[in-house]
Amino acid sequence: MRIIAFLVILVVVLAAVLLVSVAVTGGARRRRHAAQMSARWVVRHYSIPGRGHTVVGVTLIDADGRMHGEHVVARIPDDAPDWQRDFLAARQEAEERAFHLNSDRPSIEG
Repeated sequence: MRIIAFLVILVVVLAAVLLVSVAVTGGARRRRHAAQMSARWVVRHYSIPGRGHTVVGVTLIDADGRMHGEHVVARIPDDAPDWQRDFLAARQEAEERAFHLNSDRPSIEG
């Protein structure tokens, strides 16, 4: 009789642990999905020390500042003959790309 009672209690405890686990992971998944859906493509440029080039691209960033994706538009060598012209052209292309990528994203309701 004690064994049956022990098994019943064990099953109830395991079921409770399973339900709590599902609720916690489901909530985290919903928050992550909401953050990704509210993220926007923004123009971004950076250089990595020692690499000798500047990267221009668009990055999918959510409201918390987390990156969810990146498209590199151009890598401009630091010693390029007309660095500024190349940078401005790449930045313009990145702005156009961000505009078009954001047009497919759901609108943000204020």
